[in-house]
Amino acid sequence: MSTISFPDGQRMTVEASAPDFVFSAVLPPRHAGPPAHRHRREREVFTVEEGRLVVRLGSERRLLVPGESVAVPPSTTHAFANPFDEPVRLRTVEAPAGPLQAQLRALAAASGRPPLLELARINAEHGFSFTAAGLPDGPQRVLWRLLARWAARR
Repeated sequence: MSTISFPDGQRMTVEASAPDFVFSAVLPPRHAGPPAHRHRREREVFTVEEGRLVVRLGSERRLLVPGESVAVPPSTTHAFANPFDEPVRLRTVEAPAGPLQAQLRALAAASGRPPLLELARINAEHGFSFTAAGLPDGPQRVLWRLLARWAARR
């Protein structure tokens, strides 16, 4: 097992890397979580172990409490946050394992702004599985590809 620690207080303990990426995470109070996004091939399941978690699944919002889970099918826009005053502990399974672990490690190692060139390189290596919500996939892939080429030249 390994731990991924973020400057904002998030901590993740990796339980398995393949064939599925499985990890437990602690999100601090008032944590905004990731921006809305999609994974083209991977399915994610979030299970709350302690605290409360707000999950966006498509246009729906759900409040998960300990013992509750939500499954996010591939290509479904989703996000999550901890808007509460106590931490939340959750377990996440990404099946099959995609670029998420590498993306999380890159984000944890960065201080300040997201490392877009590194994220583009990771996304390119995984067939552009990750896309941000609100933007069409085609133009996004072009942008990710250009950023990945720039990253390779540096």
